[in-house]
Amino acid sequence: MALSYDELRHLSREVGFEENEVDVAAAVAMAESTGRPEAVGDENLANAKWGPSIGLFQIRSLRRPQDFGFPDNLRVEAALRGPTYNAKVAHAIQTEARGWSPWSTYTSGRYQDFLPNGGSVGPRPSKSSLRRCLDLLMAEAGYREGSNNHNKYAKELIDAGKAPAWWQNQPWCYIFQSWGTWRAGLEDYCKLSASCPDGVQYYKQKGWWSEFPMVGAEVFYGVAGEQFGPGGSHIERVHRFDPEHIWTIGGNTNLTGASNGDGVYKRGPIRRREVRVYGYGCPPFPEGRLSADPRWGGRASASYTDLPPATSGSDGQDPRPWVYLGQLEHAIAADVLAPTGHRSYSWEQVLVVEKALEGEGLLDSRWADGSWGTLTLRAYAEWQEHCGFAGADADGHPDLESMQKLADKYEFRVGN
Repeated sequence: MALSYDELRHLSREVGFEENEVDVAAAVAMAESTGRPEAVGDENLANAKWGPSIGLFQIRSLRRPQDFGFPDNLRVEAALRGPTYNAKVAHAIQTEARGWSPWSTYTSGRYQDFLPNGGSVGPRPSKSSLRRCLDLLMAEAGYREGSNNHNKYAKELIDAGKAPAWWQNQPWCYIFQSWGTWRAGLEDYCKLSASCPDGVQYYKQKGWWSEFPMVGAEVFYGVAGEQFGPGGSHIERVHRFDPEHIWTIGGNTNLTGASNGDGVYKRGPIRRREVRVYGYGCPPFPEGRLSADPRWGGRASASYTDLPPATSGSDGQDPRPWVYLGQLEHAIAADVLAPTGHRSYSWEQVLVVEKALEGEGLLDSRWADGSWGTLTLRAYAEWQEHCGFAGADADGHPDLESMQKLADKYEFRVGN
């Protein structure tokens, strides 16, 4: 049973959050799990080291947490399913990080939708990330895949640490949509996945499923008895609808809309009641739902052109990731002395820097893993030497000047 906002406030206070953090903690938990202790996420990113994200605060579990230092040694999957334990671990991680940066629902501002009088009841945003997503996807029309389903969208997601390596050379209709989701900053609303049945299940569990179209909805094709799960044939995204038709943008398709194809195509008009249209995933975007569903406005027609202008780097919505020197130093202190592959809470920032060092030919791709161990330390020291530093100034510990040079070249932002 889901916990209410007030119950989450009480729990947060009980496990040690300061009074000025209690509301934020409750809002982050609502944004991460809608207050459900049984929530499980990031299953597609699980591997030999990392398990899924578990519980109220969606804490990423570790396969062998006993091999890691505090607070990572608390990431015990079975224990995280308990709401009190989950909240205690969240408090430990938040304290170690000296803030809420480990949670994307905080850094994106999504948590504010759950604060009293928060964003969900506020004015419509003046800029639209959904519009940006649709602009990005439709600009790709005409792209054609390489041999064996090889495509640039899987590569970008893998390189950014947003997808496992096996996503490449797979049917990529959902991968294309995931790319647009990621690039537009909509990961709090749409799932990153390579599996259509996975997406259907996600939207149904969220209560965001509809038989009616919506601008920005992910439309799933197939039937209930699909081999791999309901609606498991194909996915596209709706950018326009009228009383009878939808218009979509999709990858790994063709103009006939078959379940497989060779590229990115704009399609439509497609009859809304076509037998292969299984249903629609309709997230509660901040811009509001432009939906034909009577629950959400019951519009006869709508288009993505009805949305506010797209966000961009020039309007304050800079899509480049942040890298903070203080958090990298924490990673060095934790990772260098730990077993090979140990990752701290700031591992995603470490990975951004490691990918840049890999691009410079200073770090083998095998070691671009989010762990600032001895090999990354050595690689960054070589980068500092390349920037003109020597001796103790080229010790592999990041400094603002050399990091900024790397950031300018590889498009990320640097803070202290």
